[in-house]
Amino acid sequence: MEETSTIHGKIMRSDYEDLQYHIDMVVGKIGLQKTVVLLRSFVEKAQFEPVKNNAPLLLTFLTNEAIALFDLKEEDFYTNTTTEYREARMACYHLYHKYTSYSYSKVAQVFGTGKRNIIYYKQKVDERLTIPHYYKPFIQLYDQLEERSIQFISKL
Repeated sequence: MEETSTIHGKIMRSDYEDLQYHIDMVVGKIGLQKTVVLLRSFVEKAQFEPVKNNAPLLLTFLTNEAIALFDLKEEDFYTNTTTEYREARMACYHLYHKYTSYSYSKVAQVFGTGKRNIIYYKQKVDERLTIPHYYKPFIQLYDQLEERSIQFISKL
């Protein structure tokens, strides 16, 4: 029986097969020797430190991208209480906490809200990520926001 895993609603045959597929795509695009050099540089220079030094840039990026992805008005982002605005903010809280490793209190201070709000919304996102088929529209937007954030962080 083949091992399967689910990542935000996408069923994968196995993590290794997915990795192999993407490595094959890179090899096809840049060649085997350059792929080996690229992977070697990742291993030698891998630094998975939080983005604390660039946290203000990440905050600006996350909020602007969330506003665009969720199709919101910038002036209402922090004050509007409709579902779309709350979901966009909670995605930002979750990703900001994840990629800066700031404490809940620090994230709350940065967003101008309470620590309990950050904890509550982080738990809500974690819950939604465990049952992605039920929250499909949110998960699609969250995944896009996270993917764009990772690309942004990689360029810092």
